[in-house]
Amino acid sequence: MEGLGLQDVSGIDAGHVSTLLLGYGVAGVAGNFLAGARDAYRTLLVVSSSLAVILALIAVLPGPVAGTVLLLAWGLVYGGVSVSVQGWMIKAAPEAPEAASSLMVAMFNFAIAAGALGGGLAVDGISAPAAPLGGAALMLAAAGTVWATAIRRKPGTPG
Repeated sequence: MEGLGLQDVSGIDAGHVSTLLLGYGVAGVAGNFLAGARDAYRTLLVVSSSLAVILALIAVLPGPVAGTVLLLAWGLVYGGVSVSVQGWMIKAAPEAPEAASSLMVAMFNFAIAAGALGGGLAVDGISAPAAPLGGAALMLAAAGTVWATAIRRKPGTPG
């Protein structure tokens, strides 16, 4: 089976991987701060739509420049996920913020496990680009869910 790391997929030199992962982390912190003070619905709509585009591009754009740009873009955008979801959940359950936060953590861990399983099955059963393309489809579904929830929200209600 072909490799699936930064080196194999994007052709990034092994000596640059740790620096790029540091850049990913810094971009994630920046994304966390950028998303933190914003409306959760709008932020999650932008985040899920942006991640769908980034995932689709990861599947089709080869090379170290594209790999570097997409990795840093992923870090920036994904950095806004947890703070936005947590803010949304706490607003939806202001009387039980601890329960809302613990539910968010449980679902994040479940999603990581399900994504690893689904991505592994896609790569093994179809091809390496199938995993990010499947992820892009799921992110579009997430964007649709956020949008549908936002338009049903009544002004003045929490969440």
